[in-house]
Amino acid sequence: MSIRVFLVDDHPVVVSGLSGALAAQADLAVVGHAGSIAEARHLLPNVTPDVVLVDMRLPDGLGLELIDASAGARPGPAWLMLSSFESPQYLAAALQAGAAGYLLKTAPLTEIVEAIRRASLGMISYRAADLRQARSGAEAHLTKRESEVLTLVIAGRSNDEIGAQLRISSRTVETHLAQLYRRFGVSTRTELAVRAEREGWLELFSSRGIPSR
Repeated sequence: MSIRVFLVDDHPVVVSGLSGALAAQADLAVVGHAGSIAEARHLLPNVTPDVVLVDMRLPDGLGLELIDASAGARPGPAWLMLSSFESPQYLAAALQAGAAGYLLKTAPLTEIVEAIRRASLGMISYRAADLRQARSGAEAHLTKRESEVLTLVIAGRSNDEIGAQLRISSRTVETHLAQLYRRFGVSTRTELAVRAEREGWLELFSSRGIPSR
């Protein structure tokens, strides 16, 4: 009996490539796909897949929200997260949510197929390196003040402007930025802003319950 696989990704090239590659496997059957959280929620109850491959970032939110929505439904599908980013924060969130694995979109087809087979049997597919990254990601939370500072950095505000808006000194803003640089392994405010937007840090930490003290 084939393992029923459902894809959730908003990139047509990814969906087309994965659908064709997985359908070529004798023991896998792609039973549908969705391009958003809303569409997936509408379609999934009708196709009852064994495994869902879901993009971490979708147009209407984090793919992890779909795992949360299925938490009370048993039996339910196993979830494998897909991402373009090898992000410790994403790994930590995937583990916390109960995903069976975290796969890069650049992973070899053999790795993706093996993860699907393992997930269908109730097994997980995290490498030792993934687990180490996840531990560091879980520690890389944002405090409430850091979230506020980061939001204004992304908006292009200077330290003086940030300080005035948050009613703190420019020196305190510099301290928060130094902590963010160190924690996330960046060296400039531009790099910090680009990575935060690209990897969805503000959305991730606020929606996943990763501490924001």
